Amino acid sequence: MGFAAASLAAFLGAMVVLFSNVRYLPWTGPTHLILAGFVGPLAASFSGVVLLRRAGRLPAGVALFTAIGAVPAWALAFSAAASWSVRFDEADKGQGFSWFGSAFLPFMILGWVAGTVCIAVPLGSLLASRRSLAVRVLQAVLLAAPTALALGALMLMPPMAGTLGAVALFVLALQKERPVPSRAAEVTPVVPCQASAPNRSTVAGTALTLLLAGLACAVFAVTGSSWAPMVTNSTHAMNLGLAYGAFISIPLLVLAGLVLAQRLGPVMPWSVALGCAAMAAQGFAQLLGAGHPSQWPSTVVAATLIGFAIALPLGRLVVAGRFARIAVVALMGLAAATVGLPIVMMAAFLAPLGSAALLIWSWRAGRTRWLCQPNLSQSAAPAAHPTDHPALLQLADGLVAEMRR
Repeated sequence: MGFAAASLAAFLGAMVVLFSNVRYLPWTGPTHLILAGFVGPLAASFSGVVLLRRAGRLPAGVALFTAIGAVPAWALAFSAAASWSVRFDEADKGQGFSWFGSAFLPFMILGWVAGTVCIAVPLGSLLASRRSLAVRVLQAVLLAAPTALALGALMLMPPMAGTLGAVALFVLALQKERPVPSRAAEVTPVVPCQASAPNRSTVAGTALTLLLAGLACAVFAVTGSSWAPMVTNSTHAMNLGLAYGAFISIPLLVLAGLVLAQRLGPVMPWSVALGCAAMAAQGFAQLLGAGHPSQWPSTVVAATLIGFAIALPLGRLVVAGRFARIAVVALMGLAAATVGLPIVMMAAFLAPLGSAALLIWSWRAGRTRWLCQPNLSQSAAPAAHPTDHPALLQLADGLVAEMRR
């Protein structure tokens, strides 16, 4: 949990540097690279190795080799990324390239080799079978080489994938600390359909209306500049279409919350409220127009609110005390803001997809309604004892006679 928390803190710090005005300061470039390119991935690697070791999947020697090998692998990958950045700065200045700026390719190849070896050894242990050693080594290398290359490529991108991976490791580590449930808890029956579903006809009608309105906003955002007289240019049309699409997403979120309340429980009103506030903030940001100094901060606030709206239902996975649960959900909300950012920015185009999903739900709910809503006329009558049915008695007598025979 400590390694996963350190990795999550590093990636969140890199996100703050990347998505705030701090990125214009001269020291933020190296800081972002150190946090997202070395500290975060290395701590996540340590956390993954410890989890595999505690689960009994890795021998002690293999786990130790993997943990030690992760240090030079990520150090070389970090050096390759730093060399690439320095090379770009030197190209802008036009004063030639230093040895470090020209060493990107050697650093990348060495980092790829080190990462392949570091990943191939635990993969060879996990793939242990009756096959020969040469076949297992070949399989491990063929799997480790593209994996190492993909991890190195992710390091050069914004720290969204790393943040979500660190959250997954942190939640998994918390799950490993969950106490073993008692036998009484294991046999406790789960009562389905505790919350009544909203009327499917109402859901279908509202979803259809929102689908048409969402499609209209999406079409306006793309083509409004060519036919709408109040639009000055394509950027203005895109801002208006995204703003109205975000506002239309508010009733869609309320409707989705009513549907999901059956599965996610009483936390859904809070999650829906955060989502509605996020869409209102995003709509306000788009109405401000491109280039307004408050547009990007409003979008970041909206993404953060969406992140917490996503994290609240996931709080059920956290096994800890009250204050620890609050802290973990807060970290999960900040991490989920990486997902919230594209959601709020593309809300006008995602709203029709959500409306279509609710239409499909209402159609399927109509087919399976009898599973959750029994016939009241039958349930009101007292249940008959099995021995009150002559057919059952006849069947039982036949089975007894067959057994005697």
